[in-house]
Amino acid sequence: MVMIRQLALLVLSLLLVLLPAALGLPDEAIGRVVSVISGDSLGIEMLIADARTNNIDSIKLADIQAPSTVTKEGKAAQKYALSLLKNKTVYLDINDNASGARNEWSQLICVIYLMDSEYRPVWPPVNRILVDGGYARLIDEKNCEFISSAWWLPPPVFPPGENRDRLLAMLEGRPQPEPVTFVGPSSSSNGVIMGSSKKGSILEKDSVSGRMSIGYRT
Repeated sequence: MVMIRQLALLVLSLLLVLLPAALGLPDEAIGRVVSVISGDSLGIEMLIADARTNNIDSIKLADIQAPSTVTKEGKAAQKYALSLLKNKTVYLDINDNASGARNEWSQLICVIYLMDSEYRPVWPPVNRILVDGGYARLIDEKNCEFISSAWWLPPPVFPPGENRDRLLAMLEGRPQPEPVTFVGPSSSSNGVIMGSSKKGSILEKDSVSGRMSIGYRT
């Protein structure tokens, strides 16, 4: 029994070391939630984009399923997701296994993370938060890179991400770091593109709180 317990602790320790690599850095893109279609489907305007993203994109939260919005449960899930995510700036970890990273409805498959006051990813991901709240259930999606069971392990220590540096540079008006090349299977162009909406979106920083918001040029 003691040997089994020690082996279990060893396996858990290895998982904690490898967890960031297993999950992937959750910063392939950064965007603002502009609409909540359902408990697991969002509209996000990209502030810092990826070669696979559109300026305003339709997002499906990976490995979870919320009830249809025609049901009472679905309406409750949508309402909860709206309260959690409305106008929030989030990190997107995009599914690298899916063809074009999208499902049959052209939604981008993602795990998303809220940000803390230092613009770092908040653990756990929103996908798990919705499951914990009873507003969605876990599903085993085909061709999905994510290990959803890892969402219930202790928080990983993610290494610093280049897109967080880009975000901070945007907020502080500093020159942007050089783009990095995306090497995923569905890459169609070189480099990370700074997001900009056709509506003329601009980043704004509150002088008191220091938090970021997005406005529109007139």
